[in-house]
Amino acid sequence: MESPFAHRFGTNYVPTDEEIDQIKLDLLLLSEELARIDERIRELSEQRAKIRAYIEPRKALISHSRRLPMDILEAIFLACLPTSRNAAMSLREAPLLLCRVCSAWRAAALSMPRLWASLHIPVDFIMAKDSRSFAVDQWLNRAAAASMSLSICDTSGGWVWGLPPDSSPASDTLLKSLTRSSASWRNIEFMDMNSGTADALAAIEPLKRLESFKITGDSSHLFQFNLLKGPRLRAVTLLSESDFDLNLAHTLPVAWRQLTHLTIQAARSGDHPLFLRNMILLLEKCPLLVSFHVTLANDESPFEYGSLSILMPFLETFVVPPLYALPHWYLSCITHCVSMPRLRHFHVPIANLDSQSESFALASAGTKLPLVEDLSIYLGSLGPQGLLESLRAYPSLTKLVADAHMWAWASANWDPGSATNSCGTARLIEILTDTLLCPRLQELQVRNSLNLSQSALDAFLLARVELEVPCRLRLFGIAFQSAWDDAQIPSLTPTEIQFYTAQGLHVSIAPTPRAKFEAYTPSPWIGLPGDDNIFHNVQL
Repeated sequence: MESPFAHRFGTNYVPTDEEIDQIKLDLLLLSEELARIDERIRELSEQRAKIRAYIEPRKALISHSRRLPMDILEAIFLACLPTSRNAAMSLREAPLLLCRVCSAWRAAALSMPRLWASLHIPVDFIMAKDSRSFAVDQWLNRAAAASMSLSICDTSGGWVWGLPPDSSPASDTLLKSLTRSSASWRNIEFMDMNSGTADALAAIEPLKRLESFKITGDSSHLFQFNLLKGPRLRAVTLLSESDFDLNLAHTLPVAWRQLTHLTIQAARSGDHPLFLRNMILLLEKCPLLVSFHVTLANDESPFEYGSLSILMPFLETFVVPPLYALPHWYLSCITHCVSMPRLRHFHVPIANLDSQSESFALASAGTKLPLVEDLSIYLGSLGPQGLLESLRAYPSLTKLVADAHMWAWASANWDPGSATNSCGTARLIEILTDTLLCPRLQELQVRNSLNLSQSALDAFLLARVELEVPCRLRLFGIAFQSAWDDAQIPSLTPTEIQFYTAQGLHVSIAPTPRAKFEAYTPSPWIGLPGDDNIFHNVQL
């Protein structure tokens, strides 16, 4: 809009009386026009709102989501379930969350047995309200004939909210619901099974659908079970937290010869781990094993094992958790007695050096395990030359986990300042800077580190990222013992981090994390893995 006063805008000009009257008249006319426009806008806005209110519900009626075939809707619903654990009885996640969207989705969800085929049952949480036992029964009934995956966590020790073990009516209801659904069990896990539950399970015949069984706590209950003789059982996990002697495990009524995955572990020091001789006898009963995790005793006397020899043609994973430091001769015994031509993952905690002759035990084992690509080493168990020879013995390594200071207390002769006794992180990094050693290495993790210079770290990382992409290091993590402060820990600048990230390498340098302790609160997530237990303190 043109104005005769446009050239006066932004100046200190003072208009005359005649000009002021002219400006006021102009403003009055424009203000009236603006009011008419505002009224028109209001009328149009009301008209738009009415049209939108007419359109939206009709668009919803013809939306694609309303016309989804039931099989596609079921696939979407199933994709909403947790992938690494069983579903929790919570309105915050599927399937219960899906039932709250609308009546149509609720009806659809209730008609899908597979949607209800997994459930985590924390007994403390269920017993807090009588209605929850009934809800569990409803859940199991909705699964109908679908094969089920269940995990039952009973941290009450058999005492349910002030009542003696197994005397609660709600507990009886829950137990009856579980046993009634047993024919549909595919995967079942018990955490801290009480005697009442064990007695009820003892009456169950071998389960035709059962594929995996896991128990944490007292495994002695299993002697009275028949359900572990089912034709499809492939995986058994026993995590003992009691006086149960793992050396009796081979006498349990289990269909050993058909197992492909077996875990027999003591949960803490002081339990009864498996003797090496008994481990070999147990492996002989399980010729189809693909993975084997076992806790071994470290106080067994050397024995004559020359005549012992078994073949494990399918075994790919052999893991001994670092609960005890094992003598070096265990490595020779294991690789002599057990032939594992397909082994890929090998983790055995070996004690610190007492003599240089022990330094080459891991290297000797490597000559019989040519395909190992995932290995744990304990630097205190290796001398400088032993470390070099050990890494040379595993040319297929893609992942290496090194513990620098695990068993410092395990050997009276161990001296961290003596280069002739054992190695540290600095020696490991120095050796691996030569890319001809472990040329396929993609992941290196160092735990409980004591020493590493900035220059050694930089040289190692630069050497490894210069390799061709298939052989380039992708993950490097080092955790320093908590005695070190931040000033002593080598670090990377933001520019260096950006450079390594661009090369596809993720670097983590930090103190060893400390365990976190949280207050106990009964919830639907108690007993589930920590990464998924995101609402464990939420009250519902």
